[in-house]
Amino acid sequence: MTIRQHNSMAAFLSGLMQVVIWIAILSGIIAFILIGVGLIGSLNGGVMRVPGMEAYVEGVAPGQFIAGLAGLAVFAPGIIYVCIQLRSILSTLASGDPFVPENGPRLTRIAMAIGAIELARYLTVILLNAFVDLGSDQPLRLSINLAAWAAVIALFVLAQVFREGSRLREEEKMTI
Repeated sequence: MTIRQHNSMAAFLSGLMQVVIWIAILSGIIAFILIGVGLIGSLNGGVMRVPGMEAYVEGVAPGQFIAGLAGLAVFAPGIIYVCIQLRSILSTLASGDPFVPENGPRLTRIAMAIGAIELARYLTVILLNAFVDLGSDQPLRLSINLAAWAAVIALFVLAQVFREGSRLREEEKMTI
């Protein structure tokens, strides 16, 4: 029989992850509002007026704001989702039991989310280059992020390790 101890570092990281989630949500909302105001101002000839506020946008093509909104739409939800999954994993570690059956699928979901973010990024760059005037002769570059794909592979491997660890733990419980 094993005695589980409370992991204070994991508890701290779990709390920190909750703070990161809220910062990401608030930053995403603020960025969406600011980029949206910039886009409206850019489409209105460089000025946006609402009661109590005037926003001036000069020399920035509307396409650049559209690209910013597209990037925000691709990254923000994915980052928040990954952080939520990580927080769940850290919570099980903090309670002293990381090899629960739920953590393997959580790691798989994180891997799939990172892969989906990368694929969405590729599609976004292709669509922006095809349909949006970015105001410059230079198209957006499509680059492959090898570190992200290596992380996806590593997370799939870790997910399998956690599944196996969970299975072995269940077998141990059945052993007299």
